[in-house]
Amino acid sequence: MIRIENITAGYLQQEVLKDISCNIDNNDFFGIIGKNGAGKSTLLKVLCNLIKPYSGNVTIDNKNINSFLKRDFAKIISFSSQHINISAPFTVSEFIMFGRYPYMNILKIPSKNDYVVIDNIMDSLNIKNFAKRKINKLSYGERQKVLIAQVLAQETDIIVFDEPTSHLDIGSQNKILEILRDLNEKYNKTIVLTLHDLNAAGEFCNKLALMENGSICSCGTPEEVLNYKDIERVYNTNVVVKTNPISNKPYVISVSKIKELR
Repeated sequence: MIRIENITAGYLQQEVLKDISCNIDNNDFFGIIGKNGAGKSTLLKVLCNLIKPYSGNVTIDNKNINSFLKRDFAKIISFSSQHINISAPFTVSEFIMFGRYPYMNILKIPSKNDYVVIDNIMDSLNIKNFAKRKINKLSYGERQKVLIAQVLAQETDIIVFDEPTSHLDIGSQNKILEILRDLNEKYNKTIVLTLHDLNAAGEFCNKLALMENGSICSCGTPEEVLNYKDIERVYNTNVVVKTNPISNKPYVISVSKIKELR
């Protein structure tokens, strides 16, 4: 279990997160939603020990994340940011190999096993055909798969993504989320991610946290969180929440879209 307790955090002494508490259970597919500036990315950075909170604690299996050595922590939780600089001309396989650093010796020389792990991951994601291409020459959808591959190379039980589907078309978005769902269901990975698409969040996540102004205003199942009252208040828009007739998951429709359907 990941336990986030009374976290207040921010940048340059400016509070972004305000006394946040929530639990993420083992094997959750946990989505964090909310408007831009709500504090979603900051919460992920605190969770991954990339920034220190002003107050509060984060524990994994009752152990404070500050007590882990960096190398050991990198074997427990992996993180993919939406702002990774991939302008350097690394090949796809070289870029993915960075995920193996926690397992390498002090000279950072890949072992035979590291190459086997990378090879298997590229096979599973169907990206082996562009292993030797430069990552800065790939399409956005291809890059997202490579970012996922690098995270998988860390072989952690907890995988954290900051908006893994941003700027993707609906087909590419679904493929990425289906990959993450497979990791969650078939390999028992705990997935934590931020999403802007409420319907994707409702369709793929088993638990959601709705953030507003640096706080979590609602946390629970998609059916509990994606209710029209909270969505209308947080996003300042009029919506209707229906049930997807195929998946039985909640589906949010804006009033303007309803008018268009008429």
